[in-house]
Amino acid sequence: MQRFVAVVTLLALLSVGTESLPDAGPRITGGTQTLLGQYPSAVIIETPYIVQNCMGTVVNRQHVLTAASCVMNPTTFVLINPFWLRVIAGDINIVPVSHRREVRNVIRSYVHPNYNRLTDGNNLAVLRLDVPYPEFHNTIEPALFNTRILADNTQCQFAGWGAAANQDTAVVRTSQFVITQPILTTASCNAANVHNNRVQQTMICAGQLAAGQNAACRGNMGGGLYCNGRLTGVLAFGLGCGVANQPAVYMDVRQYTQWIETQFTRTDNPPPGWTPPQPL
Repeated sequence: MQRFVAVVTLLALLSVGTESLPDAGPRITGGTQTLLGQYPSAVIIETPYIVQNCMGTVVNRQHVLTAASCVMNPTTFVLINPFWLRVIAGDINIVPVSHRREVRNVIRSYVHPNYNRLTDGNNLAVLRLDVPYPEFHNTIEPALFNTRILADNTQCQFAGWGAAANQDTAVVRTSQFVITQPILTTASCNAANVHNNRVQQTMICAGQLAAGQNAACRGNMGGGLYCNGRLTGVLAFGLGCGVANQPAVYMDVRQYTQWIETQFTRTDNPPPGWTPPQPL
């Protein structure tokens, strides 16, 4: 708790120190500040292992969808104890705190059994919360899943609290912003100078190939891509922070709906230290 308070205080001070200056310049993640209730399924996932934390999406009253990489130790590559995770929902600001905010602890982490940290294949996890959310209202609501194959250049949205630069010490913006992320062709994203055939058939590439200000950055991992108002992707890699040829890549939720929903009724408790299978 002391660490959380210190981090929030630091963020507030740094935010005031930069954004109040007329010559501070645009943030590299760009976007437009959201309104309360605009993306009621988007949440922050606090973890002591990632400085800028992660994001997730409310999918029912007691479960949140995120990236597997958000619940794995980045140094030892094993499942971390869910005790160390907290989920913040119902708010669009890190500070100040809204009276609508609901904070939950995580009691189960269900990582896709075929998650591959080397390729980011199947980079998904479902988190079970200790206390279900109350009856849904306009600031906390579950996302609806996209069920259709979407055409290239479909204009989608990503809402998050990303950092301003791709650095370990980068400060996360205290307010939620939304950016437009058009779906890109898989071929263009798999070009040798882009993601070099890393984008699989179970993934969606979205954003832009040219350098620009509207891009996913640190602190956005595990966040949701919304197309036509429905959850379409979970951010798996490609946190280019606006650098050319580094568009974001998302797990295609449409292809994982059955697996996601199956996790809601699981009764086992994967132990901390679990390691997913890796190819030789």
